[in-house]
Amino acid sequence: MQKNRYAVLLDFGSTRTKVAVASLSERRMLFTGSAASTVKTDARVALKECFEMAKSVLSASEFGSAEKLASSSAAGGLRIGVIGLSESLSLKAGRNAAYGSGGRIVATACGLIKESDIAGFASKNIEIILFCGGYENGSEKALLRNASVLAESGLNIPVIYAGNSFAAVRVRSILAAGGKECFLSDNIIPAVGELNTAMAEQTIRDIFLGRIINMKGLSGVREMTDGILMPTPAAVLAAGRLLSCGTSAEKGVGDLVIFDIGGATTDVHSFSEQSPFEGARLTGAAESFAKRTVEGDLGLRESSGHTAELCGISRVALASGTDEAFVREGVKKRVEDNSYLPSNSDEHALDEALASFCVSAASRRHAGSIIHSASSVCKLMQRGKNLRSVRCVIGTGGPLINNRRPESALKLSLRKEAEKDILLPDRADLFLDKSYVLYAAGLLAEREPDAALAMMKKSLCPTGDSEVSAL
Repeated sequence: MQKNRYAVLLDFGSTRTKVAVASLSERRMLFTGSAASTVKTDARVALKECFEMAKSVLSASEFGSAEKLASSSAAGGLRIGVIGLSESLSLKAGRNAAYGSGGRIVATACGLIKESDIAGFASKNIEIILFCGGYENGSEKALLRNASVLAESGLNIPVIYAGNSFAAVRVRSILAAGGKECFLSDNIIPAVGELNTAMAEQTIRDIFLGRIINMKGLSGVREMTDGILMPTPAAVLAAGRLLSCGTSAEKGVGDLVIFDIGGATTDVHSFSEQSPFEGARLTGAAESFAKRTVEGDLGLRESSGHTAELCGISRVALASGTDEAFVREGVKKRVEDNSYLPSNSDEHALDEALASFCVSAASRRHAGSIIHSASSVCKLMQRGKNLRSVRCVIGTGGPLINNRRPESALKLSLRKEAEKDILLPDRADLFLDKSYVLYAAGLLAEREPDAALAMMKKSLCPTGDSEVSAL
């Protein structure tokens, strides 16, 4: 008889350290919980508390033999700066690669970079620069010039070059002469309409694992786990890809979108092949099957001031059933105290109104759109990703999981009748990641894909008025 196998799965966040205990043999989650994070002091304190929770459902021998894997988004995640040559092509492709790696883009530069761009990068405490641009065998002049500016700068951070490979050796030589560490990657846009981000994404993750973790108070946990595998957003991306595509043994659910609302950002992950809308011509950078965007001005705590301003204080007051003075004071509390929790129905209503706006705005920024042209050759042009085929929308993150009416918020990711040119789905089944299993499934996605897929299908919950009872 096969011995039951277990995994203890951890996520080190800035405010909470999460733990999940999975039975790999039974393909189900046994326990999920969390403790207050201690990454600013000693991450092992929260880790030990999470281990004690795990031991409440596992015997000593089961815990001892369990694989212990972790992800991390501590200290704001992995801060990346992206340099491209053209805004609609290489810069957008670079952003796709940075987000696909699980990173957080905090600064960008485009074209021939200037001293002001370097100063902007330095002020943002960037940890990695992704430097890209140019098709294969194209012009190298601007790339070499930008490499020289980087080499002569005071920036002392790793540079990943993922541009025209014909310039790669000279770019690295220029950067090395300036004392800069340079990693070479495949060109992320080798030709028109092509996107090749896999190597760049893996290089970013390797740097994250090998160097950045030591700067986030996490080095002390390495001997207590079997590895910190990836940034948390990369784990969610891995989970979404698995849930969408399935395995050789079990089908996935097809095209889907995941919304993750936090205090500072709203992340959107979509999983669908790029396809042109009927009669439209694709323009701009190619779109990847798994796409992640991060909206840094949409969040419910430190970013709630931006969120309320974008939505309009009067609209937030109307949506929450409160008045403008209450909204302003409520937002002020949330910005000043990122750990603030609603204490009454009006405060819950304010959180819910802000969360609904986050879903609505983030989905429309993430999705592509149709542009009408006067050209006799092509009347319709499509910029961005076509999500009309999506039939599954999943919400995660505290503002959705603790929402009293999550289906109302998630429904705002659907296309309105008047939005004829927005490439969002018309309808979809709505689910919640109530037990925070997505990061855990992502950690298992490569090692135990069948078990991870089964756990997600069992754990993700349909919202109140969903047409389906389970995945």
